[in-house]
Parts: sequence; C-alpha cells; structure tokens
Amino acid sequence: MSEWIEATLCPQDVVPVNGRAQSYSSATTAFAYVIMGRLIEYDLWREGEESNSVPDLLSDDPMPHKEWELVRSAHRLLSDDFREFGTLELSKMAADREMHADLRVIACVLASIGYAELERYDQAVAICEDLLSQELDFSQPGEAMLQLHASMRNAEIKNYTPALRWAEAAKIALIRESTVSAIGQKTSDALLFSAEENINALSEVLSNEFFPPPTKRPSTPDAWLDLESTVGSAALEYMTESYKDRIVDRGWKTTTRIVGKEDYISRNLYAYLIRAQVAGHWKKYLQASRQLGMSIILRPSGEAQDVAKQISQGLSFLRTGWATKAYKDALSLVREEGPLAALDSELQKALTRLQRDITDLEMQVLRAGAPLLRAEEAQSVCRALLEAELPRRAPRAGGWYLTHVPLWEAVTALAREISDGDYLAQRMRSYVGDEDTTQAFHIERAASVLDWRRVSVAEQENWIQAYADSALEDGDDWKVLLDGILYKICRTGNRRALDLLNQVVGSSMTLAQAARIVDLPDEVGSQLMQSHSEAIIDLCVTSMAETQESAARNAWSFGGHNAALIAAVFSVKRSREEGLWDAIGDFLRDTAVAADHKDPVLDYLASCVRSVPSGFLQRVTRDPARLTSRHSSLFLDSDRPSGARLRFLCATGSLDESEAYDIFTLLASDDEPSSRAEAAKSIPFISRAFGNSIPAGYLLSMTMDRSVFVRARAAEALGSLLGSVGDGETVLSRRLIEMLGSDGVAVPFGALRGLRIAKENRVRFEQSVIVDSLQSISREHAMVRVRQAAKSLLS
Repeated sequence: MSEWIEATLCPQDVVPVNGRAQSYSSATTAFAYVIMGRLIEYDLWREGEESNSVPDLLSDDPMPHKEWELVRSAHRLLSDDFREFGTLELSKMAADREMHADLRVIACVLASIGYAELERYDQAVAICEDLLSQELDFSQPGEAMLQLHASMRNAEIKNYTPALRWAEAAKIALIRESTVSAIGQKTSDALLFSAEENINALSEVLSNEFFPPPTKRPSTPDAWLDLESTVGSAALEYMTESYKDRIVDRGWKTTTRIVGKEDYISRNLYAYLIRAQVAGHWKKYLQASRQLGMSIILRPSGEAQDVAKQISQGLSFLRTGWATKAYKDALSLVREEGPLAALDSELQKALTRLQRDITDLEMQVLRAGAPLLRAEEAQSVCRALLEAELPRRAPRAGGWYLTHVPLWEAVTALAREISDGDYLAQRMRSYVGDEDTTQAFHIERAASVLDWRRVSVAEQENWIQAYADSALEDGDDWKVLLDGILYKICRTGNRRALDLLNQVVGSSMTLAQAARIVDLPDEVGSQLMQSHSEAIIDLCVTSMAETQESAARNAWSFGGHNAALIAAVFSVKRSREEGLWDAIGDFLRDTAVAADHKDPVLDYLASCVRSVPSGFLQRVTRDPARLTSRHSSLFLDSDRPSGARLRFLCATGSLDESEAYDIFTLLASDDEPSSRAEAAKSIPFISRAFGNSIPAGYLLSMTMDRSVFVRARAAEALGSLLGSVGDGETVLSRRLIEMLGSDGVAVPFGALRGLRIAKENRVRFEQSVIVDSLQSISREHAMVRVRQAAKSLLS
C-alpha cells in the first residue's frame, strides 16, 4: 500500500502527465488527482478510461471497492458543500479494522483536516492520537505521516509539548526506515523535512526564547519544491503586495483581473493548504492558511450571500494561520464594510475561547467587534481581560509578542461601549507609577476614549488626588497619562479638576495644555481660557514662528500639537484677539510651511467661516496660491492638490467655478483612496459655493467607489445635501436610502452624519421615505452606536 502514501505526498509523480504512462491503479491515480485539486484534469483522464473502471465521484452509487470509497470521500471532503459528510465518512474508514493500515492512516489524516476546517480542533487531534494508540501494522512512512499530523494538530491548539513529542517520534521512525524506490525516498525525505522543521519550531516555542532565522537553511527536498511550484505566482503575489492598502482599496494600483484567474489562484492555494497538512509541516500549514485567507479577503466574488460566506472563510484561514497583522487589518475592514455577520461570527468564537485561552488573535477580534456588544457584555469582557493572568510575553507561531499591547487595544475598544466606567478607571489607576512604563501609552489611549461622565465623582476625585500627590516629572510616561486624564475629568465640569488644571498651567504653559484648554466646552472652559489667554497667545505665536523658521531651512517635523490650529480655535472662540489672526495669516501664507501644518487649520476655518473676521479672510485669500506649499513632507506631495485648501476657498468664495472643478476632478480621479475621499468631502462646499451646480453624476459615482472609506465620505456628503440639490433630489434620496441600508458601519454611519448636518441646517425629513430607513436602522443595525445615532435623528 506504499503507493497510496506516495499518491498522498507526491501526487504529481503518480498522475499520467507529460507522456508518462499510467503505472498505478485507477483508484490511486484518481486519488492523486483529487489531492492535487486537479479535478478538470481528472475528468479528462476519466474520459479516456473505461467507464466501469473509473466511477463517477459525484454519484451516490456504490463504489467498486473501499479504495474507491476513500477517493470519493476525499473528493467530498474538499468540497465546501459536502465537507462535513466527507469528514464523517473518512472517520468511519479510519476506524474500519478491515481496511489496510496505510489506507486507515490516509483516511484519518484527511478526516482530521476536515475536523479542523469545521473548527472541531479537539476531534482533529483525538482521531489521530486514537489511531496511533492502536497496535497496527503501519508502514513506517504511514506511521510517520500520522505522527506528524498529530504533531501539527496539537500545535494548532497550542499543546506544544505533545506536538514536539510526536514530531520527534516521526523523525525516529523515518531514520529507521530504509527505502528502495526513488519515489519512496522522495516521500521519506519530505516527511523527514517536516519532522525536523517541526522540532525546531516547537523547541523554540517551548524554550521561551526567540531565535532569528538561520542564515543558512537546510536544502528543501524535491517533494516540497514540487509542491511549492504548484502555487507559483499565486503565493508570491500575496507575500509581496501591500495587503493593508489592497484590502482598503481592492483596485489599488493593480490591473483588472478576470474571475477565471482568481478561481485558479484560490484553487492552487487551497491545494497547497491541503498538501501542507498532509505532509504535517506546521509552519508551512500556517503559511498556506495565511496566503489563502489573504487571497479570499482581497477578492471575494459573487452575490452578497456568497461574499459573506467567503469573507468568513478568509477570516477563519487568517486566524488559523496566526496572521495577526493581516487578521487585524481584515477584521477592521469587515467592521467598516461588512459583512457584519462574519465579524459577529468571529466575535462569538473569540468569546467562547476566552474561557480557556487568550491570545493576541482573540484580543484583535474584541478590538474590532466591541461595537457589536451591549454595554453589559462589554463590561463583562473588559473585566475578564483585565483579570486574566497573562504572561508579559507570549509565544506565537514564528516569534513572541508583548501581551499588554493587544490587551489594551481590546480594552480601548471596549471602553467606548461600557456604561459604568468605575471598574476600568480603578484598574487603570492601579498601574500608575509602575516601574514598567511601557503600558502607559496604551492605557492613555483607553483613558482618552472612556466617557468620564460614566465614572463616578468619587473615582474622579481619586484620580484628582493621585494627580495632586504625584511627584512625577514632566515628560514621564505616567505623568503624561495623568495630564490626559485630568483634562478628561475637566470636560465633565468637575470644579476641583478645573481648579487644579488652572493651577498647573499657571506655572508653565505648554502646547499640549493650551490645546486642552481651547478644546474644553465653552460652558466649562471659557473662564480658564480667558485667564490664560495671554500665555496661549504668546506660546502659539512663538511656536508658529519656529515652525516657519524650520520650514525656511527645509527642515520639518511631524507629530505633536499644531500651534496654528490651537491658535485658530482660540481665535474663533475669542475673535477680538486681532494679533493672533495676523500670526495665523502669516503662517498660512508662508509657502515654505508644509501642507501637513496648514491643511488642518484650513479645514477648521472652512467649517466655521462665518465666525472668522472678514478682514482676515480678505487678506489670506487675496493670493490663493500662497496657501499652497512648495515643499513636500513625509505624508503629502507638494504637487498633490489639497482638499482642505479647496474647501476653504469655496467656503470663502475665493475660487471660480472652473478652477474648483479642476481641483475636484484631480482629487476624484486619483489612485489613492485618501485623495478621492478628500474629493467627496469637498462636494458640499462646492455645492454651496456655486449654487448647487455640482452634477448628481459626480456624487453618485463616488457613492459606488471601490474604497469603503470614499463611499462613507460620499454618503456623508449625500446626506448633508438632502433638500438642497434641486432636480436630482429624487435620485440622490433613493441612493441615500440604499447607503443607509449598507452592510458594515462606515457607509451607514457616514450617511447618518450627513443627515445630522442636514437636520442642523433645518432640513425637515421626518415625513419623507428616509424616516422608514432610520426606524429600521434604530431597531435592527448590529452596532449600538449606529442604532443610537438613528434614534437621535428621529427624536
């Protein structure tokens, strides 16, 4: 029965191709075709055989003998529609004492693969170990293949010690084995390669150390070279392209691909995945899962129901391959674009796994899926995470990770959803002053998104006292955290916190403190801003001058606080400060200053142009070209048109219609989704500036952009223009209703933001067809915040 092991591990040497005569039985040959995933070639081969010797695998008719039953069950296993049925049939064959031991091994390995794909991981391990516990007359390659599969399946569920033991047992069995045929040697070499690689990988995981990849790797056996050549450029593509950019914008800098080629790529990658598992190579199995998951997420096809199923499959493969970064990116996209059912499925699985195992994968699901949880659920999960006993470092396939990074990413997402902030606030406070300051940055992010109105006054007072008692120096990571939390408590109107902030900034004003003061709500911070107006003005003027001096030397920096934006917000709130308006005007008109510094200011002024002194506007817009930047920065090319500048000039009436459309067209036709999003964001400004003359076709085309983030911006523009587009109102309203019903959160939420703007502009839509969509969303949308936003528009 060694030919069946050879057909499993080296099927390309068994099938009659390239003029090679058929030298194996029909059943063995058919099995090799199935393992390779070459079913079209199998059909062509079958047509040339006698029909009674090669039965139809799609038929339910009885097979000639058990070997053919194995072939048909393997075929069913590899079919999405019959996988569970095929897995059960193969399980029965693995337990059939009348079958040859090698056939039972193959049936067992395939059944284990089926259980793993059905996410019944304990059964995938148990079926292998059960057969290995029986005293059977295995061939040595057959026994080694089963031991390696047991090794791989144990590693999959993080049972690394038994996984290593099985890999070592396989190596011993293979070293004892002596072979005669070239193909037999080829299969042994392939299995030995898997055993040695598994031993190295698992030993590293169990050693609590991370070793860099060796500079000289062992030579790859012929069987693995043949296997990897079947994937070819399909695998290479997903290893080298910018995956995050591609999932955000699936048309990003690529030529159009035909569906047939996509099917070919997916089939090859799936065949590679199956054969990597058959050979028992843990790392290559993970790699194959990652590649297949990425390919599915990148290019789903078909009807919405088919796409949802494919996305769920893709997420499952990425999780199986422990592709943390790709999994994180894909989860984020699914949250924004849908299908939310796929995200909810991953979330429910992660919640189940939290009871026994917490890895960075579960934390990434919680980060993306937190908005799907009710407040009490988010509270419970947050508590479970923070009370879990996690090591500082944890192993993952291919290295290690610091557990606090994904932990606090998940907690930050959960912090948005909880209704009682006391527990989280207390836990964060317990870390302050710890010798390990690496967590301070991540805790600060959680504190920044927590709604401190949901924290009791008593706990707020505990934080204020911790700040007052602190002897930490400025710049210390924990001091930065305390500064941020003091500001958040100030926003709730806490009088003691405001007095303490007043005392702190009175001794030394920084840009961070100035930004917090001007950002406080007027009813809370107006007195504080008035008391420190002179210090804020001096600091902003000095900082803007320093930025201009650096720009003149073609030197610039990124990060930190934008002094010009702080000055603009301050001046809008206190418009009589003419001296600060002059400094802002000089800053914006300096062509040496990079767009990174100017654009946020221009965007802010465009949004509140009626509150800006007319003299300032006349001076700044006298020569619009001065608002551009002659130097490129790290993030923006000086030749790229600025959406913020377009919006500002439209808002001030300083741009003629033809020039506005020229800039808009350049942005709308750009390859980068960020530029197209800028174009969509500019549509309401152009519409208001030129009498609603923007063609409906522009807006409609952007609502169907290939990037979900462009569609979200277009939905916002569409909603904000409701009631003001004249002849195109009916068409645009119909499209708006469609976008409100879109899957995911980005597009519906964008449309709701736009409707909020329309409502603030006194547009009445309570009696329109849109109200039906809002009522549906308020009842049925999967995310709490989206439901709440819809309800607020109906109130």
